[in-house]
Amino acid sequence: MNSLILLVTLSLILISHSPLVVNAGPGLDMGIQVCRHSMPDIMNCMSILRSDPKILNAESYLELSRAILELGLKKGVEGQNFLKGLVQRNNVPAIKECANLHYDEVVGSFRSALKELDEDPDTANSDAKVAGDGPNACDRALTSAHIVNPDIAALNHQIKLLSNIAFQAIIKIP
Repeated sequence: MNSLILLVTLSLILISHSPLVVNAGPGLDMGIQVCRHSMPDIMNCMSILRSDPKILNAESYLELSRAILELGLKKGVEGQNFLKGLVQRNNVPAIKECANLHYDEVVGSFRSALKELDEDPDTANSDAKVAGDGPNACDRALTSAHIVNPDIAALNHQIKLLSNIAFQAIIKIP
């Protein structure tokens, strides 16, 4: 456990001194606080947050949450399109289930969270968390069908992480 804490501390120090963060806004500091709750995926969390200027320039946890949800929605739609493309090339029922059922849930949950964010952050938080259920269900469908696809696994991991990051950010809205 001590080595994990040391690794996380060292990672945060290295990230904070990265050349990519020189011109970063207050969103990065808030992002670091959010990513601390994403262990052991702190490096992937920071990488995702640094990839979006809206996130880096967020000036409040509300703005940060909105930017993360928008990124989650964008990545969810892109992921669903990727899966639908796989289905067109090779009609595999488990991948079709992921594309047409589980990623509909992902997109719908991120979209719902965005709509609820200003009026009802608690509901938005629940929706953000539920967005991670789609990739979990997709993983189970692929496992049941004995399908191993590293690209789908990476997509599912990214969406689950975005769901968790959004959840952690929304919790911090005052």
